[in-house]
Amino acid sequence: MNMKTYYDSFKNCVFNEDGDGVKVLLSIAAPYAKDLTLKLSQLNPKKLELETHRLMESPWDELVLQYFKVLLAIYKNNYYEAYREHYNMIVLASNLTRWILPVLYMICWETRELADKADDYLIDNDEDPKCLEEAARNINKGFSTCITDRSPLTTSRKWGVYYMAGFAFKTYFKVRQRNLCTNILRSIKVQDLPNLGQYPKSHQVTFLYYHGRLLFLEAAYQQAEEKFVAAFKKCPRNAKRNKELILRYLIPVLLIRGVLPSRELLARYPTTNELYGPFIEAIRSGNVKKFEEALLQKEKILVAYETFLTVELAREISIRILFKKVYILNDRESRIPLDKFHKALKFVGLNVEMTEVIWFMAEMIRKGFIRGYLSYQKMFLVLSEINPFPPVGNQC
Repeated sequence: MNMKTYYDSFKNCVFNEDGDGVKVLLSIAAPYAKDLTLKLSQLNPKKLELETHRLMESPWDELVLQYFKVLLAIYKNNYYEAYREHYNMIVLASNLTRWILPVLYMICWETRELADKADDYLIDNDEDPKCLEEAARNINKGFSTCITDRSPLTTSRKWGVYYMAGFAFKTYFKVRQRNLCTNILRSIKVQDLPNLGQYPKSHQVTFLYYHGRLLFLEAAYQQAEEKFVAAFKKCPRNAKRNKELILRYLIPVLLIRGVLPSRELLARYPTTNELYGPFIEAIRSGNVKKFEEALLQKEKILVAYETFLTVELAREISIRILFKKVYILNDRESRIPLDKFHKALKFVGLNVEMTEVIWFMAEMIRKGFIRGYLSYQKMFLVLSEINPFPPVGNQC
């Protein structure tokens, strides 16, 4: 592509408000980018600047010049400089109507990609990596320019709010600044926006997934489950990797209230089955020892995913199932010596003191997993005559 063709193509896309066309013409990943970069490297920078100002109207002339600077920095293999030049493109692309949104999305995406490479460059030169954190703040500017748009809804950048929110969440999680997500949620809450269901499904799924993860980390498990379930249902069937990511956090939330994913569901998602299958089978059989062994085996990966503590809570469900088996083996008697529950735990390889057995039992009664009361004087569990082990969940 020669320079005249580039300028003519750009002006034609702007005239037709073709956001997808402009997006390609400003992308560092465009198929023609290398050829264009080679031509740019042979031109006099001052003449190039004058020519661009002459042929292009504002703000497109400045945006195109920034793009050229990015390409030339990449040509020199200086990704720190490329990132610094690209950083300004978000602001330049932020003041137009709805049709510009594909361009804004692409610029934010590529700014983050360049920030990653710039940080690698800084590390190689014994400097502190700081670009990705800066990029996160710049991406937040992209979100702000969408949510504060006051133009009529048909042409408003507000239609980019949930994409930009999801992208900002993703970046904040990566740089471990998740507290900043709260500001975005607060902004969305107070704005008069179209219903979430009116946005593209891809925007909805990303937003719901990250909102669910925030709630998960706050131990707001019921609300987190609602977000994850909604994200999973809206996620296309062929987006298997995304569904696995959602299940990574949805399954622990289900387990702690006794909802066990079906074997059919797990068979469709082998990665999820490999991670959580041992816990689910241990719960089904009431084998607390196998649950403990799975915790030990999967500890590193669960800690990395920040799901270890939640999965650990589900151990109580496996103990409850074991206790129910003791009840059935004792002909469903309403009075059962606590020693029998103690022996059952020892039988499955869990050597605990009687005080821990009493604590397990008291907690389950408190949570409604078991209906009855403890007779401490006689060391008996006295069970309700009606449904002493009410269902705590079901299969999904």
